[in-house]
Amino acid sequence: LSSLGDVKKAIDLYFLAGVNHIFYHGTAYSPKDAPWPGWLFYAAVHFQPTNPQWKDFHVLNEYITRVQSFLQNSKSNNDILLYYPIADRYSQPGVSMGPLLQHFDGMERNFEKTDFEHISRWLLDNGYSFDFFSDRQLQSFSVQNERVLTGGNRYRTILLPGNKLIPEASFQKLVALARDGATILVYNELPDDVPGLALHDKRRELLTKAIDQLHLKRYSDSAQGAEVGKGAFYISLDLRGLLMLGSARHSDANTGLSILHRVNNDGQVYFVNNRSDKAIDQWVKFQGTGKVPAALFDPMTGHYGMAKSRYDNQGNLDIWLQLQPYESIIIQTFVKPAKAKPYAYVTTTGNPIPVNGPWRILFLDGGPSLPDQYMFDPLRSWDELRDEKAKNFSGTARYYCEFETAKESMTDYLLDLGIVHETAEVFVNGKKIATLIGPTFQCVIPASALQPTNKLEIIVANLMANRIAYMDRNNIPWKIFYNTNMPARKRENIKNGLFNASDWKPLPSGLLGPVTLTPARIE
Repeated sequence: LSSLGDVKKAIDLYFLAGVNHIFYHGTAYSPKDAPWPGWLFYAAVHFQPTNPQWKDFHVLNEYITRVQSFLQNSKSNNDILLYYPIADRYSQPGVSMGPLLQHFDGMERNFEKTDFEHISRWLLDNGYSFDFFSDRQLQSFSVQNERVLTGGNRYRTILLPGNKLIPEASFQKLVALARDGATILVYNELPDDVPGLALHDKRRELLTKAIDQLHLKRYSDSAQGAEVGKGAFYISLDLRGLLMLGSARHSDANTGLSILHRVNNDGQVYFVNNRSDKAIDQWVKFQGTGKVPAALFDPMTGHYGMAKSRYDNQGNLDIWLQLQPYESIIIQTFVKPAKAKPYAYVTTTGNPIPVNGPWRILFLDGGPSLPDQYMFDPLRSWDELRDEKAKNFSGTARYYCEFETAKESMTDYLLDLGIVHETAEVFVNGKKIATLIGPTFQCVIPASALQPTNKLEIIVANLMANRIAYMDRNNIPWKIFYNTNMPARKRENIKNGLFNASDWKPLPSGLLGPVTLTPARIE
C-alpha cells in the first residue's frame, strides 16, 4: 500500500538520522511467467515490474543516488553528543523482557513521556544537530582544543538528558573529559545512582565521590555549574540557555525544516528536508558558517546552482530556500571561491489558472481487465466510476486535455497537478516535461515547450491494492510464499487466521486535481 512518495518520505528520515546507504530489503525475485502479482516476500516492499509504479521507480533511485553522493563523501558535523540512557529504560518494570525482547529502534515505544524523549524532540524542533552515544563509546572519547573527539568527528559539547542512572566508570570519564577542556551539559539534575545490583553499594559510593568533586555553584535561579580543570559542568532546566553555554549551533527554528549537518573537503554540507505540510519560501539561517559561498542541489531533479545568500553581523549565513511539503534540498558551502550559474528559483507572476478540461482518460496497462475510455469534467478518482472494471483496476492510465496560452505573453508556467494517486509522467505537446512521484506534484513548463494551443498528457499509475482486493473477493490465489503464511497486522483484515483484503473498499486512484497553471519567472 506504499506509494513511491511514501517511500521517499520514509527514506528521508533515514538520511536525517545519518544513514548514508539505502538497501531495499527483501525485494523478491519473480519469474516473468509467474501469475500477477508475482512472487512476493511478506515483510518487504514489492518493487517489481508487476507494480504499476515500476516504470517510475528510477526517479526514486536517482533521488537516493544524488543524496547518497553527498552523504557518503562527507562526515558528521553535529555539535551535540547526547547520552543514550538505556539503563534508565532497563530499570523500568514491565513485560518487555517477557516473550518478546525489547527492541530499541524507535523513540515512541521506548522512552515515552521521559526527559530523554522531550530533549530529543526539542533539539530536532529547534534546529540543533546531535548524535547519540553509549557508555562503551564514551570510554574512547578524547578532547582537543575544547572539542570532544570520537570516530574522527569533533563535537562542541556533551549533554546528559536528565537520566537517573549512570555507571560510575561513565561519570568518572565525563569528569576526566571536563578536566581536559570539555563542556558537559546536564538537563535538570545529575544522575544519582548506578545501574544493576552487582557490587551496588561500592559502585554507588564511587559515583558519589566523582560527583562530589564538582563543587557546584549557582549561576542563576535556573542554572548551576562547576569549573573542572580546563572545562566545566553546567546544570539547568533551561535547554536553550544550557546549549548556549555549550556553544551549540542551530538553524532557524519553527520553519518545519529538519536538517542534517555534515562536512567534506569543500566545506559544510546540509541535507534539508521540509517535514511540514506548508511550503517554505524564505530566508533560513545557518550558524557558524562564516562568510562563504553556497550552492543548492535539488536531489529530485538534479538541478543546481549558486544560492541566493546573505550574512548577518556575526558572520552567519542566510540562504533563501523554496521547499514544497516533504521536499528536500542539499546545501554545499565552499571554503574557497566557487562559481556557477545562479540556482533557478521559481517566482510566480500571476494567479493560478484552472485547467478544467474536459479530461479524457484511456487505460493503458494493468488488470484484472482494462476499463473503457471515459471523459472527466471535473476530475475525480477512477474508482468512483460506475464501472466495476475501474474499481478493481491497478495499472496505468493516460489523461489528456488541451489548454491555451496567450500569444503575446509567452512565459514559463508552474504546473500543479493537485492530488495524484500515485505517480505521474507529464507531457506537453508530445515532449516529456517531468516524472513526479510525490508527495508534491509540481513542475515547471518552460515557455519554449508551449504553443498557442497545447496538448497536456498525464500518465498516472496507482497502487496494487484494488486488484489484490478483487482477487481475494473472488478467491483467486496470489499469496505465493515459500516458507511463511500471511499474518494480518490489523484485526479487520483477518480471515481464517490469515491476511485477506476482500473487505477493502477501493482506494482513490488517478489524477484528482485540481490542475492549475501559474505564470512564473525562473531566475
